[in-house]
Amino acid sequence: MRFLRALCRVLFALTFLVSGTLKLIDPVGTGLIVKEYLDFMHLGFLEPASVALGIALSTLEFTIGICILSGLRIRFMAWVALILTAVFTLLTLYLMLFNPISDCGCFGEAIHLTNTQTFFKNLVLLVLAVLIFLGRKRATMVATPGLEWALIGVSALLALAVAVRAAATIPQVDFTAYSVGTSFDDLAQENQARFETTFIYTKDGHTEEFTLDNLPDDSWTYLDSRTVQTGGSTKMAQVDFTLEQMQGPVFAVTVYNPAALRPQQQARIDRFCQAVRKQGLEPVVYGPTENYETADRKSLMTLNRSNGGAVYFNDGMIVAKWANLDLDEADPGAVLAEDPDVLVLRNRIREQVYFSVLIAGALVLLVLFRVLCKLLVRNKRR
Repeated sequence: MRFLRALCRVLFALTFLVSGTLKLIDPVGTGLIVKEYLDFMHLGFLEPASVALGIALSTLEFTIGICILSGLRIRFMAWVALILTAVFTLLTLYLMLFNPISDCGCFGEAIHLTNTQTFFKNLVLLVLAVLIFLGRKRATMVATPGLEWALIGVSALLALAVAVRAAATIPQVDFTAYSVGTSFDDLAQENQARFETTFIYTKDGHTEEFTLDNLPDDSWTYLDSRTVQTGGSTKMAQVDFTLEQMQGPVFAVTVYNPAALRPQQQARIDRFCQAVRKQGLEPVVYGPTENYETADRKSLMTLNRSNGGAVYFNDGMIVAKWANLDLDEADPGAVLAEDPDVLVLRNRIREQVYFSVLIAGALVLLVLFRVLCKLLVRNKRR
């Protein structure tokens, strides 16, 4: 029974840790999901705070995961985990039945689940949360209440630091459809809807389906045909930019919220555009209004999470991205002199290192908490 309780805690905690972390590294994307929830719940007045709400929820998930796994304030956190999971389960039941939004965003852009999959995932988590709740009184304190709360505060502050940095720049790990290395041509082909038609014939009271490649002989009588989608998407995966037709190097600036663009941000854009022109190229500035090359706001936010950020394309492939805050350090001349494949590889290595350090840091944090608590408790007993 003890092993079962421990297993429940590990599975539940790891799910919350992974879910929280994946949303913390992309707070703007998390804010988009929160905005969709607010819209269908008729809470549109809270939309300006959608990113902040997303960060708060992600931090709470991460902190609950840390606490359940390490045993910090386990009796209190068992209540919080049970209530939060119950709310999530009811919410996803509504999503499964009425489908007001297509993706719950539980794991950010990294893992996409259908509403049905999300509901059953939450149902399993609810069972785990109930078992953790029922066994909460058997758990022992790992340190004094003050120290436990202090360690919880440290966990939350570290999670917030990751999210705030990502919100100020761009995600250090990009799971969007427009990540570095993505080719617009490949993206369009992968998501182009594919269909298959079968033909229904009858003979001597027997009915059978045939494909176009193996139609029956004239002794069969045609009854009907059926066409089903076998892959891809009819929405072309948000590819609504004209850049996929462009050849050669292209520098694009994406302004998804012109009204929120501050003077210093516009100044950085102007200096970046001037640096691009010095290389004999004309930058393309995209935005959702007629003052720009028009593109959908959500697509612009997917292409670059930074309002007023920039993207470098080479023959339709995304090679590099910059947040608006980093535009003054961007050097278009140096980028053009580099092999695009080398730039893409360098970015992917950087992403893998960052994500590995993030996961390793969380595990080290857990170990340090346990060691620190044991040392302090042992010294206190002396």
